[in-house]
Amino acid sequence: MGERREGLMSRAIAAGLCVLALLSPAAAIAVEPEITPEADKAMWCASAFFWLAGSADDAGDVAEAELYDGWAQKLTQSATALLGGAGFEAVRIEEMTGEYDQLVLDELASEKPRYDVATCPELVKE
Repeated sequence: MGERREGLMSRAIAAGLCVLALLSPAAAIAVEPEITPEADKAMWCASAFFWLAGSADDAGDVAEAELYDGWAQKLTQSATALLGGAGFEAVRIEEMTGEYDQLVLDELASEKPRYDVATCPELVKE
């Protein structure tokens, strides 16, 4: 009976410690790193160029589609480097790319975009 009591006591103590550990600030859900304004605009503009490339392609303007697509790729690379440097994991950056694509599409459709697309080409570094 003594061994059983010791075993139960050990389990109770372990369970209590687990509860305390879960309630501690260190066990709080990890906070995502902050997106800098520079990374936000690069992501936003990359998504805008992604959609503009698609529109140009649909209109049969191959040269414009290629230009926008190239800009989208360059800004995606820049934004990925910025976000990675800020501590974002690669999987999260990939998810964010899709989220930005949808966000930008919605903003452009609402005619109240966060950024003026005309300012985006200045972010592209040749």
